[in-house]
Amino acid sequence: MKLSNRNLLLGTLAGTMLLVFACKKDEVTPPNSTPDPQKETYSSLSAFLKSKAPQGENFTVMAQTGGTFTTAKGSIITIPPNAFKDGNGNLVTGSVDIRFKEVFTKAEMIYTGILPVSFGNVLESGGEYYLNATQNGTPLMVADNAMLGVQIDAQAVDPGMLLFFGDPKEDVDTNNWVPIDTAGTNSGFTFNTVDDTYTIALDSMGWGNIDVFQSNVQYFNITFNLTGLAGLNNGNTKAFAVFKNQNTVWPTGSYNGISNSVITEGHLADVPMNVVVISVVDSQLYYGLLDVTPQQGVDYDIAMQATTGANLDQIIANLP
Repeated sequence: MKLSNRNLLLGTLAGTMLLVFACKKDEVTPPNSTPDPQKETYSSLSAFLKSKAPQGENFTVMAQTGGTFTTAKGSIITIPPNAFKDGNGNLVTGSVDIRFKEVFTKAEMIYTGILPVSFGNVLESGGEYYLNATQNGTPLMVADNAMLGVQIDAQAVDPGMLLFFGDPKEDVDTNNWVPIDTAGTNSGFTFNTVDDTYTIALDSMGWGNIDVFQSNVQYFNITFNLTGLAGLNNGNTKAFAVFKNQNTVWPTGSYNGISNSVITEGHLADVPMNVVVISVVDSQLYYGLLDVTPQQGVDYDIAMQATTGANLDQIIANLP
């Protein structure tokens, strides 16, 4: 049977539509496509850092019996019986809330601001942690002659490691670590060679850290020019010197300041490092990265570019 011109046209259109539909159905966004930084917004730099910081964990123990808890990262907290007293020095009974947070990696140090620094001296961290106990929201203290136990995986090992104490409050922007020999405490620790862990005995709570002072480090003044982004300052930008092959992060520019997209650092070491710069400007996240062994008298440029939180996570995680 001979088709009319009208039927022939309709058949051709239908076939074309089926072909177009089939092609569109096969079009799939590549799973590894690059995320669009413009789709992420942050109200401020502090809001971004807070969104990335480790959250910590909560446990509950009966004061009279004590207990042992293991965190998701494998740390072990041991609470002996009758380990807590209240502000009047009375032994506590009943339910006690235990709060514990680990800051182990370079990324966790950067995002919390809990860096291994003691009175202007750079440290290498074997593991930072926060421990606290409360009852009905009221802070408790370790009872007389009691010792709390904490076991953490060693993030760095050195025969010169010391136990340091920091702020008793969890939410702090910085932590000036005080070594155990000047902290007036009976606390101590041992390194377990079998499983590479630190076992810590504590007669007080708050921030703690296993650290070693960096030796043979020469400090000097240095300047970093942040290019590609104007108006960077202490309010919207932070910079960190991530030492290579060490669990060490130095707060670059925090002492001398960041202004007009220039970082002035008066205490940087002559060691191999990556300088990581993080900014939030007009709700957009930016980063800069410089692989360098700083030399005195040399100014360095660091190019800033838009990024996503996930991409920045990966960049920091891949640092040596």
